[in-house]
Amino acid sequence: MKKYIIIVALIFSMNIGVYSQTGSDYYIPLCVGNFTSFYTPENNTYGARKTVYHIKQTDVISSEVAYLQEGYEIGDYTPNDTSIFQQFWLRKDVSGNILMVAINMNNTGLVSDAYIFPVPYLYIPNEYLTLGYGRTFTFGDETIYDTVVSVTATVGTYNNCIVVRETGMTDSVNVIDEYYYAPSVGLVKTERLYHREEIQNWVASLTNILAYNCYVGLQNNGFTDENLITIYPNPASNIVNLEIKDVSKEILKLNIYNILGVLVKTETISNNNQINISDLNNGIYLLALKSKDFTTKQKLIIQK
Repeated sequence: MKKYIIIVALIFSMNIGVYSQTGSDYYIPLCVGNFTSFYTPENNTYGARKTVYHIKQTDVISSEVAYLQEGYEIGDYTPNDTSIFQQFWLRKDVSGNILMVAINMNNTGLVSDAYIFPVPYLYIPNEYLTLGYGRTFTFGDETIYDTVVSVTATVGTYNNCIVVRETGMTDSVNVIDEYYYAPSVGLVKTERLYHREEIQNWVASLTNILAYNCYVGLQNNGFTDENLITIYPNPASNIVNLEIKDVSKEILKLNIYNILGVLVKTETISNNNQINISDLNNGIYLLALKSKDFTTKQKLIIQK
């Protein structure tokens, strides 16, 4: 796997004002279940096909929650054949960049089979908001050049799209693709401009998208103070301890929500407690502790 280590170098940039502030604002929200679906008509090389990019699951990698994005294709003539061509884990950093933290070349969906980058790769960097920004990196024996060629493109009803041109080279140019990213949506179009070995030109157009935000509906109904509750260990595996501060002996209700905002567990507690979470899968959860006077929330990571 060492040949897949990516080396990044900046080439040039030119400042310009654009729609948003961070690269993550131009990517589909990292929530399990979100997806984008594209359709490519038949061309001289490939049959017509649907391509789906799906946020499949969460895993904890290097003590951080990461989201497995899986790409697969379904041909019009082979509807029962789902060919997985991509599996890698993403997360957003505190600056708003989308980072790639691991890649699975065997497409098993297992972190144990993945190559974990020693330093996360900037997949959708904030610099993509800058017209003319460029970078280069190596992948095996191929050199890839990324260049931002537009920050104001229009794709259907989507305006202010970023267009990133990706050029792959070995001894000469192998392939040229362009990727269109829309604010709050992510990838909305892919266009192949050139392919050396088999001449190709095609456009993959967005046909369907599901992109809801995490924790939908988990709004506070009253006073919130995260310091009222301490949870440990975090990450946890089978048992999590709750230490509740400055709260009377009244009965409290604890709700646990998964990454989709779905209620997965409810407990009635009175003070400090141990909660059995052995029935919950690995991932990121939200603990909401409620009384008649307040609601307080804490994030919990489950890693077994």
